Amino acid sequence: MMKKILMVAVASTAFLSSTAFAQSQDSQDLAFNATVLPECSLENPTDVTFASVNINQGAGSSALLLKNGSQVAPAENIYVSCNYATTLSVTSDNDGLTNATGAAVAANDPLDFTNVIHYRVELKSTDGSFPLLDFRTVQGAATKTVNAAGAFHDDAALKVYIDRDDTSKRPVAGDYSDRAVITIGAV
Repeated sequence: MMKKILMVAVASTAFLSSTAFAQSQDSQDLAFNATVLPECSLENPTDVTFASVNINQGAGSSALLLKNGSQVAPAENIYVSCNYATTLSVTSDNDGLTNATGAAVAANDPLDFTNVIHYRVELKSTDGSFPLLDFRTVQGAATKTVNAAGAFHDDAALKVYIDRDDTSKRPVAGDYSDRAVITIGAV
């Protein structure tokens, strides 16, 4: 019994001493804020050269037309990233590969010949984070734009190719060029 009385006495003394020495307390909220600036980036794609465009050689109704099928430049993956919902677009300077000096040559028989070879550019998300950007110079629009619904970071597949279906006339001989610009983010 003495043990119990002693334990109760020790316990009540500890309770009284902790209450007697309690100190006042104060607390304040501390707000934290941060800003992340909008940023988009695009890895530099490799320039595309079609060393020799495939045309039908020999006589016949399909002579000198582009061969059936597609000529595809080596596909590459490029990183595209943006930390906000934005647009992705492709713009062409000439609306196709153009042979400036071949315009007069093509004008000799404009129903059969052209100095423009149309091409396509596809930028495809490998993880579905933005819609397919499918640019075709044959469609006559100098720019093609798609809207991403939110932020994205992707090792996207870039494909550039010439498709026979896009150029119905025979291309005249000579050198062709164009410059396409891929833009990600506010312009």
